Amino acid sequence: MKILLAALNSQYVHSNPAVKYLYTVTADTSDEVTMREFTINNEYSYIYGELIRANCDMVCFSCYIWNIEFIKSLGSDLKKAKPNLKICLGGPEVSFDGHVFALNNDWADFIICGEGEYPFYRLCEVLRNEERLEKLPLNTVPGLIYREDDRIYVNQQIEPMDFNSIPFIYSVLECDPNRVIYYESSRGCPFRCSYCMSSIEKTVRSLDLQRVKKELGYFLHKKVMQVKFIDRTFNYDINRACEIIEYILDNDNGVTNFHFEICADLLNDRMLALLSKARKGLFQLEIGIQSANPETLKAVNRNENVYPVLYNIEKLIALGNIHIHVDLIAGLPYETYELFGRSFNKVYALKADAFQMGFLKVLKGTMMEQLSKEYGLEYTDKAPYEFISNYWLSAEEAVRLKSIEKMLNIYYNRGGFERTLDYLICVMETEPFEFYEKLSGFYYGMGYHHVNRKKEEQYRILRKFALTELGDDRIGEIEELLMKDFESSFNSEEVKRFLKKGWEI
Repeated sequence: MKILLAALNSQYVHSNPAVKYLYTVTADTSDEVTMREFTINNEYSYIYGELIRANCDMVCFSCYIWNIEFIKSLGSDLKKAKPNLKICLGGPEVSFDGHVFALNNDWADFIICGEGEYPFYRLCEVLRNEERLEKLPLNTVPGLIYREDDRIYVNQQIEPMDFNSIPFIYSVLECDPNRVIYYESSRGCPFRCSYCMSSIEKTVRSLDLQRVKKELGYFLHKKVMQVKFIDRTFNYDINRACEIIEYILDNDNGVTNFHFEICADLLNDRMLALLSKARKGLFQLEIGIQSANPETLKAVNRNENVYPVLYNIEKLIALGNIHIHVDLIAGLPYETYELFGRSFNKVYALKADAFQMGFLKVLKGTMMEQLSKEYGLEYTDKAPYEFISNYWLSAEEAVRLKSIEKMLNIYYNRGGFERTLDYLICVMETEPFEFYEKLSGFYYGMGYHHVNRKKEEQYRILRKFALTELGDDRIGEIEELLMKDFESSFNSEEVKRFLKKGWEI
């Protein structure tokens, strides 16, 4: 049987681990299994053509919020082109309403719900035996949704398997050192955040520490660009996390960066001491704050006291050697526009390296989806199921927050404006949220959002905004700061070209 595992990634640098796991577990079978990775930015006709030319018996897609609409079109067209082609789907986008998805998409032959490694192995075994006229029933495949005699059948899922039984992906695959390597040392999450799909699995399963060290040693030997741990909470077991960090410190190759998502209030002195020893660039940490409003945090099943989180983040930032990424989510229950602004100000004051201001996504199978009517929660019908409004935040206010998010990404997260931003917030005597609110009002009011702007243009726009707010009196100081910021982001030739063109936009 000829099987194609297809991944549609959000960007080229990302590499889907799900299809790699499936490839690994079928490596010892007689099936001819190949794997292709595309991105949602590839032309549709290119991906479709490649899948047709593969001339396989079954194509399998890993489904997420960023690619499901793309896959729906591909699946439908592939079935029209090749009616005998089997199409198998897996991943979070089809795991929690798979029966409904199958009813609405008759081109989907198989849907694997939940953890896919063993069910996929078993499905391939059943189909292989079918080719040999040795009929094995499809109802023996756990977690499988399938069609038979114009009916849809839903098989019972099995309990999560022993995570250590799943082979290391790169025992049979080559890793590309120039791409982000996604690595999983544990599955599941001990927390129950109502908006997160990880809350659905009630346990945390971890790989043996010796195995983790061996596999990290492989990445260090290969000198990969970045190893991004996809553990939902890397430091859920603080001693285990410290052992891994200690191993990386002892074997640092001077090149590889390691990314972890951590819970800040679990941080202890031992972990902080270890992180303090790292070379700059070795580690980056992503920390979800989500809100600073106690009532909101309680509603989404997070620690109501945000201050230990903020305090520990401050300690991490003070180390000066670790890239810190913090998150806020707009659209959570009990958080009005004003209260979100207060959360924004508290998080902005941390001066983290990156400040992601995202919007609630109402994911299938989560408690947030179940409580959506109780919260008056409206969200988009199609993926990514993004927040529109609720009882506390209107659609108009959400649009205003979207424009603030854009300003934050342009001027804060891209870097290169630090001196000017600090100065303007100070002399305008505003809180950060109010500043970005005014900046976004100006930016959109002038129509600058209608086209994508080069970074150099953003310096001219920021100057014009400052001139509008403060008049001519401080323009000399502002231009000087803008030039210092510009010089930190561009080379000397680019600086010359900028000065030659001048400040007018």
